[in-house]
Amino acid sequence: MLKGYMRDRAAMFGCLLICYGTLFLIGYLYDIPFEKTRYIAEFSGAGVFLCLLVDILKYAERWKELKRCIATSDTYPGMFYTVPGDLEALYRSMIAKMRQEKEELIFEDQKRYTEMMDYYGMWAHQIKTPIAAMRILVQSGMDREENEENQKLFRQLQMELFKTEQYVEMVLSYLKIGDIAKDMVLERCDLGKVVRQAVKKYSRLFILQKLSLEMGEIAEIVLTDEKWLSFVVEQIISNALKYTKSGSVSIYLEQEGVLVIKDTGIGISAEDLPRIMEKGYTGYNGRIDKRSTGIGLYLCKKVMDKLHHQLRIDSEDGKGTKVVLDLRRTQLDLE
Repeated sequence: MLKGYMRDRAAMFGCLLICYGTLFLIGYLYDIPFEKTRYIAEFSGAGVFLCLLVDILKYAERWKELKRCIATSDTYPGMFYTVPGDLEALYRSMIAKMRQEKEELIFEDQKRYTEMMDYYGMWAHQIKTPIAAMRILVQSGMDREENEENQKLFRQLQMELFKTEQYVEMVLSYLKIGDIAKDMVLERCDLGKVVRQAVKKYSRLFILQKLSLEMGEIAEIVLTDEKWLSFVVEQIISNALKYTKSGSVSIYLEQEGVLVIKDTGIGISAEDLPRIMEKGYTGYNGRIDKRSTGIGLYLCKKVMDKLHHQLRIDSEDGKGTKVVLDLRRTQLDLE
């Protein structure tokens, strides 16, 4: 603080030095006894010292107040009550105006964000109706159609509809992820049940892509949120199916509370691996596959962090990917 005070008052101290230097110079030129000149300097110096002391105390009070405001991000209107004078009053008015403008901008931005979230939430729910209708129409066509070529086309349509529905579910999860705590129900869940439901959901894709499933015995009870853990497991299985053209997907317990989902797909290159869970990052293989959004693993990481579980990915380019879900963490964030 003292260094700051000296810098802020450098001009004033310079003027004082010039005044005292001028005083002694006049005394010397007019042969005024040095004792008298010194007496005048000491007498005036006492007054200057008292003024400086008062100024230092006010400066220190202002300094502490501003430091406190910075530390607490406090910008209440009377924050500069220690500063006297008309010029400082203008500063207070300017800061108050800037604060008001800032609050208005924040309010407008929050309003636009809320409206956008409401719209996309409504859209995500409403789009499910035409998707369900299309699924019924495709199934009806498959039941009536006997031509093998057309049957194959209908199966492809079914797959694309399923993927579309998964993207819609991802949108809903993305909208909720910022306030996941309000949508979280903590309970002891049957991990095997969660995995079996996810596998059943993607069973048609396993069949259509002719991929084998190797699933070990999963008899484990974990403390978590079943809905959000299901989302993570489904997303990992979806990625495994998307990037595995042939071979198999394995799901098993590596140890107590540690679930592994492993595939024999195209893998992830070493340079992409550290960033693969960043928002929007698709990596080299993701750019080759134009369908990659870079959102799935990001959402999985956010969910796992909120649940205080661990997510780890081990992979080599061309040698498949191993995703490890460590569900042993029981300290949960209930903010």
